[in-house]
Amino acid sequence: MKRNLPTGWTTALAAAAALLGGCGGGGSGGFFPPVNPPASSTAVPSAVKTLSNRADLVSDGDAYIEVVVPAGSSAAGIKVDLNGADVTSKFAIRSSGRMLGVLTGLNNGSNTVTATGANGKGARLSLTNHPRGGPIFAGPQVKPWICGTKDGKAVMLTVEGTGLSDSVPTRVNGLDSDPTDDQCNAPAKFIYYYEPQAKQGSGCTLTISGANPCFVEYQPAARPSNAEIADFTNDRGVVAKRLLRLEKGTFGRGTYSVLAYFDPAQPWEPWAPQAGWNGKLHWKFGASASGNRFQQDASLSPFGGFVWDENALAAGFMVASAQLTNHNDNNNELLAAENMMMVKEHIIDTYGEIRYTMSDGGSGGSMMQTVIASVMPGLLQGLQTGVSYPDAVSTWIETRDCGLLERYYQTPSGSALADAARAAVNGHPSTYCKTWNNSFINPQNPTLPANCGAGFPASLVYVPGTRPNGVRCSIHDMMIAIFGTVTDIDGSIKPKLPYDNTGVQYGLKALREGAITAEEFVQLNEGIGAFTADMAWTGGVVTAPTVPAARFRSSPDVFPQIYRSGLHSSARNLAKVPIIDLRPELGADIHMTWRSFQARARLDQANGGHGNHILRGSSGFGGAALAAQSFRMMDRWLASIEADKSPASLETKVLANKPADAKDGCFATPGGTDAELAAELALNDPACPLRPTLSPRQVAGGPVSEDIYQCQLKPLTLADPDYGATVFSPAQQARLAAVLPLGVCDWSKPGVGQTPEWQFTNFNAGPSGVPIGPEPSSVAF
Repeated sequence: MKRNLPTGWTTALAAAAALLGGCGGGGSGGFFPPVNPPASSTAVPSAVKTLSNRADLVSDGDAYIEVVVPAGSSAAGIKVDLNGADVTSKFAIRSSGRMLGVLTGLNNGSNTVTATGANGKGARLSLTNHPRGGPIFAGPQVKPWICGTKDGKAVMLTVEGTGLSDSVPTRVNGLDSDPTDDQCNAPAKFIYYYEPQAKQGSGCTLTISGANPCFVEYQPAARPSNAEIADFTNDRGVVAKRLLRLEKGTFGRGTYSVLAYFDPAQPWEPWAPQAGWNGKLHWKFGASASGNRFQQDASLSPFGGFVWDENALAAGFMVASAQLTNHNDNNNELLAAENMMMVKEHIIDTYGEIRYTMSDGGSGGSMMQTVIASVMPGLLQGLQTGVSYPDAVSTWIETRDCGLLERYYQTPSGSALADAARAAVNGHPSTYCKTWNNSFINPQNPTLPANCGAGFPASLVYVPGTRPNGVRCSIHDMMIAIFGTVTDIDGSIKPKLPYDNTGVQYGLKALREGAITAEEFVQLNEGIGAFTADMAWTGGVVTAPTVPAARFRSSPDVFPQIYRSGLHSSARNLAKVPIIDLRPELGADIHMTWRSFQARARLDQANGGHGNHILRGSSGFGGAALAAQSFRMMDRWLASIEADKSPASLETKVLANKPADAKDGCFATPGGTDAELAAELALNDPACPLRPTLSPRQVAGGPVSEDIYQCQLKPLTLADPDYGATVFSPAQQARLAAVLPLGVCDWSKPGVGQTPEWQFTNFNAGPSGVPIGPEPSSVAF
């Protein structure tokens, strides 16, 4: 049934435009600004700009600043001060013709940068600086959080506000020192690599591991001679030495890694980067999900985010990743957006402006990409999503539904259902729900110490009734800054969850199509129940279940901030980025093809089309050739957008500059070789291995966009056409009324609290959030 969505789907366009200018690293959409002619005359500053981030979101006490002067001006007579102190010596007219400098020593909180010409006129900019450890906008930080140490050692952990304490082993932070404060800050570490000249042309891989790695470590004080170092040519045609520097450090209590072509024998300033870097950044996002409470080395995540990307390094990209943008280390994508912003600001302050940032990552790594692009437009310019989901918060709808169905199928009534009937109710073969249940029901359980990370003491973990003040170790407890909390009937404080199933008629499509009987439909709906905030099943014991089993009713005030903030990915903002969706067919797996069409449904709903979304399917996990093709395709797409100097909107430029070969396609193989890629199929070709399915919520009548957490209700009317020719007995009618007393879902209407409006939101003051608004600009005087 088609939903009638509200008209006037709008976004905070002014704020979005400001973000695009402030977060991408200078220029329109984050691209390099034009080069001005050499200086020749004095001038009055017309503006002061931050180049590395928005002026109100700066962190770590430094900022890359431009004092805007007319083309051809000199810096003579111009004075710059920071909070009244003269910092003019930090600035000069650089080779680009722009007056640039990096300010350090910013106060936490308010700062003022003033640029004054010889005639006393100029411009003034207010900056707000935040601590390196955060937070900035993602809300109060989860506690406890266990800082990593250089070598890993046991520390005493005390749960704040309780008498609970125990010894816990820390993780290795990948740095050369232990943290210097309780925000896990520690000095950065630098590791240097080179490719020996003897390896050039040997077919080695651009990594430090494997059978034939190109790179070996060296000490900067013992840099090999130029004759010993291989050359490479980046994608700008610049020949440079194959020298890399891996920077590892901390931001926002997590760790980060930045891998760049870097020669320690040559200078590098942000206004004069070394020639080996092509000015582009590639960000690696990691998969999975957990309620992790440990800082650890970002490069050690078992679920991706590794910076040794051959495609990026071959072209001259800088490559970055961060612990908090690995979904297994951090389930909160809003926090990931904040952390990526901080690390990108550091990159720009240190290395220079970024032409554009593209990314990749599968599963949880795809959620990271789409949500970050939704929360803060401009951080990412191009997404490569693999085995994708639009976001995490809506993905748990299917996970929990599958978990409920798996419990119902163990009851006397449920176990009597044939496998074909179960598949019809699930919307896919029954093995798929088993995989969901086995993989991601436990991470939602707050009582499991492993959810807080291996080695977390069981003595500190929440136990209902016994240890109510213990640490709750679920993925949802990592989201309380946005979800908020509620005091449950047992007196414990728990996250305010959005996973409502009141009024959901499970198996409705299966009933209408004759796959299940009226009695099986009634039994299913009175027996399926719900999960509590502690993941207890309301159906009780499977051998003697509670009937009817209670459904879960969410508090309606949890929904607006989920929709507005971009945590539920805002398809309106996603129209600002090209998306290449690499969709393998993996068989009985949680990564189902319908998720790609879910993303398209949201794009269609918000923008009237999905031309920026390219779907590339394959059999099994995509091979190396398919990944390389996608990388090059995205790079060409973004380069064309960069070159487009028209006044058109970014959304228009994304569509207008799509390469001709950037189109939907499918491969009957994994795409491991160029020969396999030559046999490209259409998505609708019978040989295409993609197998579209549904979800349990879609079988219940919900939309493929799966964007409704709490449905609006209508009266239970069994004469409704939704039931087809089904006839219910009076007793069955009474039983359905008992389990659906408030009515049933009206899927033609938006969800409770659902809004298409996006607001860049600060959650530091509480889960309702405060709109951040447009980026501040300088004031002339």
